[in-house]
Amino acid sequence: SSALSLQLNEIITNPTEGQFWQVDHIKPVYSGGGQCSLENLQTLCTVCHRERTAKQAKERSQMKRRSLATKYGCDITKFLVKM
Repeated sequence: SSALSLQLNEIITNPTEGQFWQVDHIKPVYSGGGQCSLENLQTLCTVCHRERTAKQAKERSQMKRRSLATKYGCDITKFLVKM
């Protein structure tokens, strides 16, 4: 993509710390992967890390919406008026 080309061009012409590689959790923190052991760490290029983080943010948002729907949608008895 052109956005990727621009990012790569910036990296090549003006390299700075943190542009090339990022350490990331294999099992995401939001899925219980908060441990920072070597078994749960991987190295990703910065562009791939950014894309993975965006995908995970979308997944977390969907999980949160489903959780709220389940929390408030499964028990309708609280909405019923007892006579």
